[in-house]
Amino acid sequence: MTIFAKCLNCGRMEIPFKYLGMKMGGNLRTLTFWKSVIDKIKSRLSTWKGRIISMSGRVCLIKSVFNALPLFYFSFFKAPAIVCKIIRRAQAKFLWGWDFEGKKIVWVAWDKICSPIDMGGLGIKNVRKFNVALLAKWLLRLRLEEVGVWRDIIESRYSS
Repeated sequence: MTIFAKCLNCGRMEIPFKYLGMKMGGNLRTLTFWKSVIDKIKSRLSTWKGRIISMSGRVCLIKSVFNALPLFYFSFFKAPAIVCKIIRRAQAKFLWGWDFEGKKIVWVAWDKICSPIDMGGLGIKNVRKFNVALLAKWLLRLRLEEVGVWRDIIESRYSS
């Protein structure tokens, strides 16, 4: 491999590496693979922000952070249950205002909060269901699109 890198006048990268900001080639089942996503979510949902904005502002921030940051990871990789639990816990802590002025009382179950607005919830996406929905999009595309390079790669890799 070093010979090819010298011939092409390029460097060798070690696995895992980042491509377009997303980690490639790591073990998806480990927490270290998902650490960058979790850290970004936690930093955007920091407790000092929760002190200066209202409850509706917190809901809006949770929705925008969750819709933007892990979108690429969740659309390509299935997140382990522990990662979904950590993200959900960070969202709940931010929403209820924990970590400043002590622990607050949780008045509504998280499942109710994740339900749509017209059903009485706040419309915050359930982490696990959102991940599965994004992955299901690829299955739908695989069935609907008959041609494409990505389809040929998937079929050659996983068909028997």
